[in-house]
Amino acid sequence: MSPTELKDDGATAVAVLTAPQRGLALVVERRRSLTVLLAATAVSLLFAVVAAPRLDFDKAAAAQLERAPNAAEMTPFQREEAVVQARKIGTVGVYAGSAFSPTLTVLVAAFFLWLAFKVAGTSPPFKGTLAVVAHGLLPVLLAPLLLLPAVVAKAPVDPMGLGRLLPSNLGAFLPDKASPVLLALATSIDLFSIWAVVLLTLGMASLTGASKRRAATVVGLLWLAQVCLLRIAPAAALAAARGMGGGA
Repeated sequence: MSPTELKDDGATAVAVLTAPQRGLALVVERRRSLTVLLAATAVSLLFAVVAAPRLDFDKAAAAQLERAPNAAEMTPFQREEAVVQARKIGTVGVYAGSAFSPTLTVLVAAFFLWLAFKVAGTSPPFKGTLAVVAHGLLPVLLAPLLLLPAVVAKAPVDPMGLGRLLPSNLGAFLPDKASPVLLALATSIDLFSIWAVVLLTLGMASLTGASKRRAATVVGLLWLAQVCLLRIAPAAALAAARGMGGGA
């Protein structure tokens, strides 16, 4: 990868965010994604380095222990050991997720988007789809940078409340005791996610030759599916578990 290619990759990424039509046309033409993935991973790791020591895993683990069926039978030593273990697992999870989640997210999203557009009657090349997704998700992948000041200022931070620190989604305006399902739905309605959906729509329309309406339908349905499967369903399961714990 030459310095010229790196410079062009950077200029393309900036153009996607500032002049989407021109930037995405360059993405479709060049079909390069490695530089963007490396930059997104670097941002993710920076967030982990700053945020991990400031996340209150102990409080989150203690709250989870209180809801456990055998909570009353645990000794103070067992509780302390469980909290320490949860802190270690949580910290490792933050770093591991930061290292791998940007690339994994882009690859999974590119696969499903490629498949969905094939089902919709187009023939998108996978390399081109991967490049569009890598650049289209830039608002989401770079958003952690904006979270850093809030994490530093409000430390220690509840790991489950990270998504509410930045007032870019409706969840930031809900009370702390709102139901998990409502919080999951509200935090899904996010400025950066909507921005990414628009970029993906424009990029895939340019790549496949589909109309913007058709591209918006495919991208929108996939976005709704991931919100339901990855946010609403786990939140509903958590709410059900809390209800069972309270009933016990």
